[in-house]
Amino acid sequence: MALDTAFLQSLAAIVGDEHVRHANQLALMDPGIDADNLAAGLAVRPGSADEVAGVLSLCDVAGVAVVTHGGRTGLARGAVSAPGQLVMLTDRLEGLEIDPVERVAEAGAGVTLQALQEAAAIHGLSPGIDTASRGSATVGGLVSTNAGGMEAFRYGMMRQRVLGMEAVLADGTILRDLARVPKNNEGYDLRQLFCGSEGTLGVVTRVTLRLERADPPSATVMCACPDAAAAVRVMRDVQDQDGMLRAEIMWREFARRVAENVGLAAVLGFYDAPVYLILESAAGEDRLADALAPHMDSGAVLDAIMAQSAREADDIWRIREDSFAANRTLAHQLWFDISLPLSAFDGYVDGLKARLDAIGDGMVLFALGHLADGNLHVTIGRETPFGDSDATAVAMAVEQGVKAAGGSVSAEHGIGTAKLAILARNATPQKIAVMRRLKAALDPNGTMNPGKVIPAS
Repeated sequence: MALDTAFLQSLAAIVGDEHVRHANQLALMDPGIDADNLAAGLAVRPGSADEVAGVLSLCDVAGVAVVTHGGRTGLARGAVSAPGQLVMLTDRLEGLEIDPVERVAEAGAGVTLQALQEAAAIHGLSPGIDTASRGSATVGGLVSTNAGGMEAFRYGMMRQRVLGMEAVLADGTILRDLARVPKNNEGYDLRQLFCGSEGTLGVVTRVTLRLERADPPSATVMCACPDAAAAVRVMRDVQDQDGMLRAEIMWREFARRVAENVGLAAVLGFYDAPVYLILESAAGEDRLADALAPHMDSGAVLDAIMAQSAREADDIWRIREDSFAANRTLAHQLWFDISLPLSAFDGYVDGLKARLDAIGDGMVLFALGHLADGNLHVTIGRETPFGDSDATAVAMAVEQGVKAAGGSVSAEHGIGTAKLAILARNATPQKIAVMRRLKAALDPNGTMNPGKVIPAS
C-alpha cells in the first residue's frame, strides 16, 4: 500500500522533511539483524516526545502501522516491517544525564548501551546491564525487549533497572513519569507494561535508570569441566566469595567452532572438555585460584587457564561473545532462547540431543548461556534447509520439558514474530487473553507493531 502525498506532507510537517527517509535512502542503511527490518520503505526520525506523539496520532487516524526501531540488533524478528507501514527511528531521541550522587541516569531512547556505560564509568558507575551488542543496542530497545545479558544475575533485567519512563501511546498521549527513586507505589505500575512490549503498546522515548557501583574485573579464568553440574558447583563457590561479576557456560561444539573461526583455537588448547566455564571476578586472581583449588582436586575442574593480561581476557571473552562466528558455519539454522533451573541443564541438553537425532540426521547443536541465571541459548543447524514440519519439530524438541521444569521458553530476547507459535503452545489461554485485552485498550486500532508478541486468535 502506497502512502498518499497528503500523509507524507503531514509527516514532514511534524518532524521536518530532512527527517523523513524514503526507500532510496533506506536502501543505503544497514537493516541490522533482519533484512526485512526496513522493508516498509519509509521511515521517520522524530527528535522529541512531542514529535513522536504527532507522528503516532497521524498514523492512528490514517490507519498506518508503526514499527519502532532502536539499534536493529533484536533476534526475534520484532522489528521487521512491510510496505505500507512506517518505521520510526529513535536515533534522534538522545540526551543523557548522569547523577552520580543519586546513582541515576536519564537517557533518551536512542542512546546506545555503550554510550551509557561510558558516561556512567566516568563516575565509577555502571548501568548494571551488558550485552555483546552494546555498541548498537539502544536504551529504548533494551527496555522494549526487556533485555538481560551477562549481569542479570546480579542486577536483574531491564525491568529492574527502570525507575521512571516517558512513553507515547498510539493516539499520541504522552505518559510522563520520570521518577528517580526506587520506591514509587502510585497505583498501577504503567512503566512495566512497556518493558518487554516490543513497541506493541506505544513508543518508549526516555527513561530513568538506576546505576550501580562499577566493579572492574581483576581476574578472568576459563575452566574445563566434565559437565554443567560441575560448572554450577564451581560457579556457586566463586559467587559465595562476593566478587563474581560474570559466569558464562559453553558446550564443546560451540566453543570449538567459534575459536577455530576467529583464530583462537590455541586458547582452548589447554583441554578438550565437554563444557567450558568462564568466570570473571573482582576479588583478584589469588582468591579466585583459592576457590578453584578444591574443585581441581575433586575433578569438577579438569583444567583451567587464568588470563595474564587484558588481551588474554579479551580472547577468552571473544570465544563466548562472537556467537555469529559459530553460526556462520551452519548452512541453515534455527535459534532459541530459554531459561532453566541450573540443576536441569545436563539432563536437558542430553535429552535435546536425543530428540534432535530422532528428527533427522546431520543436526548440529550449539549450546551456551548465562550460567548464574539459567539462561541457555540454543542454535540448531544442518546443511539442508528446514522445512516447516522439521522447523516445528525442532522447536517442539527445544520446548519439551522447559515449562515443566519451571523455566521459560523466551528468556531475554522477546517474542517478536519468531516465537509467536512457541508462546501460543506454552502460555496459558488466560495469559494470552489478558495480553489481547491490554493491547485493545492501549492500541484499539492496532497500529503499533502489529503481528508481534501476541499470538493470533
